[in-house]
Amino acid sequence: MSALPTAPERTLRGGDIQQVFALLQQQERHKVDVVVSTSLLRSYQGNFEINGLDPVLVDSGVLDISGSYRPVGPVDTQVSKILDIPVRYIRKLRAELPSLLDTNVNELASRAEGKILLRLLWGSDPNYPDTSGVIRAVLSDRYRALDNLDTLLSVLDGMHEAGLGPESIQSIDLSDNSLYLRVNAPGVEVAARKLMAGYRSPFSGQTGEDMPLVRAGIEVTNSEVGSGAFNIKPVALFLACNNGFTIEADKFRRVHLGGRLEEGQIKWSDATKEAANTYVKSQVCDAVSTFLSKDYLEKVVADMEKDAFVELEKPEKVIEAVGRQLVYSKAEQEGILAHFIRGGQLTSGGVGQAVTSFSQTIEDVDRMHEFNATGLAAMKLAAKLGA
Repeated sequence: MSALPTAPERTLRGGDIQQVFALLQQQERHKVDVVVSTSLLRSYQGNFEINGLDPVLVDSGVLDISGSYRPVGPVDTQVSKILDIPVRYIRKLRAELPSLLDTNVNELASRAEGKILLRLLWGSDPNYPDTSGVIRAVLSDRYRALDNLDTLLSVLDGMHEAGLGPESIQSIDLSDNSLYLRVNAPGVEVAARKLMAGYRSPFSGQTGEDMPLVRAGIEVTNSEVGSGAFNIKPVALFLACNNGFTIEADKFRRVHLGGRLEEGQIKWSDATKEAANTYVKSQVCDAVSTFLSKDYLEKVVADMEKDAFVELEKPEKVIEAVGRQLVYSKAEQEGILAHFIRGGQLTSGGVGQAVTSFSQTIEDVDRMHEFNATGLAAMKLAAKLGA
């Protein structure tokens, strides 16, 4: 047996299409999916022992990829639900008493019924020399495959059918949990002079009067590890500052759920993949025709104007109250307030702009997107609290 090659990177922020495509192709070569009885799940020193995997043939020879797999991404949360162990307890034991974590997981798993799907990414990591890779997800055996590489290719196909090229892709982010792809439509723009009056970018200082345009866009989100459904959301992109308001209420959504999978190592069929890819392409075409239009964008701007102009006498109190309801940390509330002041709009609309501009400074990819998605809700709450 040959030595394991290095595992591919798992995350990327602000990548271009070539970078992301190359990374997803590399990940695809290192993926293994296997369905096992829940009772066979075994933890050792906080990692999971996965045995009986088929060897992998690579240029250097045959690889035995069975061994110890380190949990990443949503695994602790998923194990918590499957075995009914509080996730905070799992994380505490993993950090402080991994042997006690092993005892809890192994004893409860041995009594469990049913089957689970394990999604693995094999490869060596010099920081974890005793492992064969990472376990990315512990899922239901009814999980429907819709992987990131297939999603990306299907999105590009759907964009092409709708008349958009890859140059319309504004940004792509990849985390252990999700793929985030944002597309905009140059030329599908409206002037939002009332919304942008008095605003200036916290980044460049460009004013809303100089650049009042809002551009139509969509954001595609997919998780191949069970951290959410496939989504397409409309986005209103303010060009003065690249603040993007996602319209959560209008999103398209599909849950990854299918028929039960047979026990053993999974080779997803071409028919299964094609069905998923056809769905993605059709959804992208529908989203482009629905959301990337001036009529839709004008409606979004008009709806925003209903809640944007409430003046805030005590913005720090309003932001604190908004933060409590939308579960912002203290540091995030302080960041919003700083962006609110620099933005110059002392209104409820200024709070929404501050949330979406501050989100661009958050390093954690998942939190950045989760946080940005609250921009409209923050504005509406600020309007209600400031009235």
